[in-house]
Amino acid sequence: MKRRSLTPTLDPPPSTVRLGRRTSPRRPFSERVVFRRGEREVQGFALNISLGGLRAILDESVGLGDCFEVLLGDEGSRSGRVVWIQEELGGAIVGLAFLEGAGTAREAEPPLDVSSRSCEPWARSK
Repeated sequence: MKRRSLTPTLDPPPSTVRLGRRTSPRRPFSERVVFRRGEREVQGFALNISLGGLRAILDESVGLGDCFEVLLGDEGSRSGRVVWIQEELGGAIVGLAFLEGAGTAREAEPPLDVSSRSCEPWARSK
C-alpha cells in the first residue's frame, strides 16, 4: 500500500496546531460516483462525504492534485481536487476536496476547466 498526500507533514507537530483539518462532519455516502475530466471518466463508489469533500474507491488510479468534475448520484455534481491517494490493487482510495463551498450558486459561475492541471480560479472557462 502506498499513500500520497498534498498535505505537508509537521515533524513533530507543535502542541498548538489543531491536528484535525475538517470543518464539517463526515456522513456515510454509499453512491456510485464518476470522476470526469475531459473525455476521461473514472468510475467509483463513494464511502463518505462532508461539506468539504469526499472519500471514494476508484476503479483506476488518478493523479495527486488532479481536478475532476464529480457526478455524485442524486446529489448532482461538484468540482474537486484529489488531495490524497492510497493506491490499491486495481485502483485507488482517494480523498477529494471540493473546490466551491456548499450552498454556493454554482450556476452563476462558468464551469471549471478541469482539462488543465490547475484548479485555481483563473483556470475557469471563459
